[in-house]
Amino acid sequence: MTDKTILLDERTRYDNPAVSLSTEDMARYARRIWLSPSKGIRSSKKHKVQMQLNNIYAVGEYFFLDFSVYNKTNIRFDIDQLKIKLQDKKKAKATTVQTIDLEPAFTLDRSPSFLRGYRNVVVIRKLTFPDDKILTIELSEKQISGRTISLKVKYSDVLSADAFSRSLK
Repeated sequence: MTDKTILLDERTRYDNPAVSLSTEDMARYARRIWLSPSKGIRSSKKHKVQMQLNNIYAVGEYFFLDFSVYNKTNIRFDIDQLKIKLQDKKKAKATTVQTIDLEPAFTLDRSPSFLRGYRNVVVIRKLTFPDDKILTIELSEKQISGRTISLKVKYSDVLSADAFSRSLK
């Protein structure tokens, strides 16, 4: 084993060109987005649970999807899965339906459950998709109850994503 002393002038930060944002940077941006006011772009309701898309931000090679879920029941919502999917808009009877699961690059809140309100920021790689596809955020519950809430994000919403303003940096 050889010991190497690293001199002060040799301590430079390495930025990997293949990664435009580090996990630390994603967390910092996501926290600021989480604290920013909601624009309320789109929402859906099911089983007395409402999901709302608050904001979409584009930063480098990533989209930051800020959403909230409001539980209007007295039953705690135990989160099983949070899925981000790209799927066909219309489902014809005799055709195949294509669904692509997108793996989030970062998820701000990993809480296992909530009673009334839940807000999260999910980071996915930047993507473009045709008008016949739709981006879906889906939150499902662990129990047999089958409470699942999903929110469809149109391509026009993605195209209207905000650039990260100086106030949020």
